[in-house]
Order: sequence, then structure tokens, then C-alpha cells
Amino acid sequence: MTWFYEIRDSNHVVASTGKGFDTDKAAMAAGRKKARELKASGSLPGGGMATVKAEQDSEVLVPHK
Repeated sequence: MTWFYEIRDSNHVVASTGKGFDTDKAAMAAGRKKARELKASGSLPGGGMATVKAEQDSEVLVPHK
């Protein structure tokens, strides 16, 4: 399974996501980097506060017939 990150703004709205990371640490590092970029560009409402979390992507791919 792969890992993904999710960035939420201070209103708990998803601001950005990323997926396909091999480890939780890699997903968190990428999420933190993206959150810093969003904050620097002014893309985060509510004073630029954000929450980053990493979780395993449990999506199961089923081949279509």
C-alpha cells in the first residue's frame, strides 16, 4: 500500500492532497513542504494556518472487464 498526505486549512477544508509515497515519513515531508509553499503564496485562508496528516491509501484497484 502507498501513503498519501492531506492538508487542511483552519476552516478544516481540504487545501491539497498528494499520494503515491512509500512511507509515512515521505508523505509527511512532502505535505509539510507543500503546506509551506501554500502559505508563502497566500493560498491558505484564515491566517495561513494548516494541518498536515499522512495516512495509508487503502484504495483497492479492481480491473474493469
